[in-house]
Amino acid sequence: MSSLNSLHQLCIAKGVSISVAESCTSGIIASKLTALSGSSSYFKGGIVAYQNEIKTKFLEVSQSIINEKTDVSPEVVIQMAKSILEKFNTDFSIASSGYTGPTGGTNKNPIGTVFIAIASKFDVAVSRFIFLGNRQSIANQASESALSLLLTEIKKQ
Repeated sequence: MSSLNSLHQLCIAKGVSISVAESCTSGIIASKLTALSGSSSYFKGGIVAYQNEIKTKFLEVSQSIINEKTDVSPEVVIQMAKSILEKFNTDFSIASSGYTGPTGGTNKNPIGTVFIAIASKFDVAVSRFIFLGNRQSIANQASESALSLLLTEIKKQ
């Protein structure tokens, strides 16, 4: 059984709800979460916050954190995940932000760097990845990793 099928079955069995706040994955996570029939029982929706203006205005990410840490940082995805969890009143949320290329990136966080946060009412887990490949490949790898992290977090609770 694929990880998406496992996630789908677990969400239904546990009766959990999910929301997403996506930046670098630009809706791919939401698309994958809704690929299977019955996903409306757990997926509430999300925001694609591609520009920082959307992160600050709708997800209440602190502009000072963006200025200090950049929009590709654990601090930003944690704020995104907490905000969407609260706004959509879900049990779990996923947030993503990263550099998919071919431009962008820094010495500290080169192209392919993606931060993913999984939030629940109890905790926020954040992970940093460095993926290789082109823009689409990096975004796809990030979305697969996000779903895998979500599965792990749901199993813990």
